[in-house]
Amino acid sequence: MQAVEYLLQVARQSQEVLCKAKLFEHHIVKAHIGYLFCALGLLLTSLSLSAEGINKFQIHKVKVCGADMESVGVPHSSRQDCQIKTIDDVDSKARLVWVIASFDLGVKFEQERGPRKPLGLFMSAKASAEFYLNGELIGRNGLPADSIESEESGIMDTVVYLPENILKASQNELAIKLSSHHNVLGFEQMIQRLIITDYASPQNMVLRHYLPTFIPFGILLIGLLYSAYLLVLREGAGQPALLTIFSFFVLAQLAIEVSRGLFAYHYPFHEIRVLAILLLGACSGGCLLLYIANKFLNKWNFAIVWLAMCVTAVATYTATTMEEKTTVAIQVPAAFSVLLIANAILRKYKTAKTYGVALIMFSLALTLRPNQFLDVYFYYFIAALFIFFLAVQASDYRKEKAQRIIEQSRAQHLQLALDEIQEIKKPTKLKLNQAGKIEWVNSDQICFCKGARDYVELVLSDHRSVLHNESLSSLEEMLPSVFLRVHRSYLVNTRFIQSLEGASSGGGILKLSTGDEVPVSRRIMPSVRKVLC
Repeated sequence: MQAVEYLLQVARQSQEVLCKAKLFEHHIVKAHIGYLFCALGLLLTSLSLSAEGINKFQIHKVKVCGADMESVGVPHSSRQDCQIKTIDDVDSKARLVWVIASFDLGVKFEQERGPRKPLGLFMSAKASAEFYLNGELIGRNGLPADSIESEESGIMDTVVYLPENILKASQNELAIKLSSHHNVLGFEQMIQRLIITDYASPQNMVLRHYLPTFIPFGILLIGLLYSAYLLVLREGAGQPALLTIFSFFVLAQLAIEVSRGLFAYHYPFHEIRVLAILLLGACSGGCLLLYIANKFLNKWNFAIVWLAMCVTAVATYTATTMEEKTTVAIQVPAAFSVLLIANAILRKYKTAKTYGVALIMFSLALTLRPNQFLDVYFYYFIAALFIFFLAVQASDYRKEKAQRIIEQSRAQHLQLALDEIQEIKKPTKLKLNQAGKIEWVNSDQICFCKGARDYVELVLSDHRSVLHNESLSSLEEMLPSVFLRVHRSYLVNTRFIQSLEGASSGGGILKLSTGDEVPVSRRIMPSVRKVLC
């Protein structure tokens, strides 16, 4: 399980990456994406070996015989109407059937002394059932019947205790009476799993299968919140919106998957569940395609997008099982996304190669093991792909933010220059009320203003000081933008500034052409530097 430990470490690192946007530089993504997907490949193998170690005995082949409500007892497996089938091929076809299997526990079971772990039969099936072991009734799941009116639907996942006094070391015969009249849509096979293993709660057994998915669930949830944060910052831009919707669909799909291990539900609901998983998978695949199209097409070519969606719909419809349909609904948009990226590479689009590597590895993983990819592995690979997308998105946001700051600074300097020209042509006149006398002063004569409670001291270029009975804030609104607030008590005319010197306190000192010095507060110091640069 070293791969699991490595993935946990990668997940923790991923959370730190999501919290610190400055770490999302593009070269870091390029360096680590290969390692991340390799770790997921190792995890896939590790989980497969771990799952094989959990099951004691899995039943694959059974005999299927006809049944009716009038017959009493378990039918003999040598009957002419009995057929040997795999559990995947068992189908009641709106009738009552017997499913019979034989199994051996081995000599080890017979030689064991002392208390043994209780054994149970774990069955995952869209059916109501009665269970018989060596001719003895050992349990029911719902009530099987020969009509939909008489049938009571059973739980989708159930475990029946196998009594030790009935079990034998060899030649045990398990007989299950099944009916599936409430299976209306007919999605998936009737029996999905039939396993003899240590007795445990069916929800615990199913949840143990889904337990590894909580790691990508946490990664995707953090990613959803961060992508939503980027969406708010970028005011509804296309790519963050698609990334947020994409992560939402994947999280919803994962939540519905895991719900099977959290809640016991009757088998008719299973069809609704798998249909919801299919629709969410198709939506996430569509979002993936739209995200790539928005990223690499100069103008959205909806002809390509619509073609991809039509091909996806046809391929999904023609697939046989629901698992295949869900796989195709994701695989086809991913394949079209790779084609769009290949076109972008030919056009020498920046970052296209990195996107291509990520999507090709994702598509290969989906293609090589399609039947075992969903449920667990899909979410690890989709989490890795999502982290990559989010890393690039955060890097792009940082670049946009830096460019926006530069543009704002340029706009500020331009506005300041325009105000200076305006002041030279037509200086603003300030009306001063002092001691019953009214005086008009041109703003270009004011070097700086010093606030003092309810009045302001104006220091003029001829070294005179006059008092003005207004607050500094009111005066700031009246003066042109060439006056800069550098302290809560000082306004300075930037035309008189000669230099800015830093102070040990973190603030600064402005030296004016008149020989005066004006303090700059530590809080405003960065803004003053930007304006004066």
